[in-house]
Amino acid sequence: VKAADLQAELGADAKPLIIDLRNDEEFAGGYIEGAVHVPIQQLLADMNALPAKDAAVVLVCQSGHRGGIGLMILNMLGWTNVRNLGGGMNAWVAAELPVVK
Repeated sequence: VKAADLQAELGADAKPLIIDLRNDEEFAGGYIEGAVHVPIQQLLADMNALPAKDAAVVLVCQSGHRGGIGLMILNMLGWTNVRNLGGGMNAWVAAELPVVK
């Protein structure tokens, strides 16, 4: 999903759950409002942070790479409505979208 499209979705009633896969230091530098922080190394260890397998989820990392890996993992485990933020937080910041610090 593109940064501007995600921003529009976040203004709708049915918002996707944003899972930020970055490490603690990256997350502390700024994140998308409402994001749940689950470093990718803990994604499978912290399955309680994940919603129902048909819920809308957007994965976020710094550049999109870890998000792509997380997307493949969740798809293989049966999640059906998972997307990756294209370009990650780099694209979000480049689009001058709001960041919580």
